[in-house]
Amino acid sequence: MRTVSGLDVHKDSIFMCILDEQGKKREEKFGVTTREIKRLSSVMHTHYVREVCMESTGIYWIPIWRLLENDFALLLVNPQFLKQLPGRKSDVS
Repeated sequence: MRTVSGLDVHKDSIFMCILDEQGKKREEKFGVTTREIKRLSSVMHTHYVREVCMESTGIYWIPIWRLLENDFALLLVNPQFLKQLPGRKSDVS
């Protein structure tokens, strides 16, 4: 079963969403300390996540990438290059 995770990265927090092939979703908020990022990694391992996608928000993604890069297939996306989907939240005002 393929299980993926998306991370919404902010200065003071990380919002994680795990989604499996059956559409089952788990969401959780984490801090940005090393301890919290390791806890995030542990939660993703517990749910058999192998692929993780995150935003390239400023420099905030870098420590997360460094702590996850050996355990997961990581994708980094620049939100400016993604098309805004109708009906979706936008961080741009």
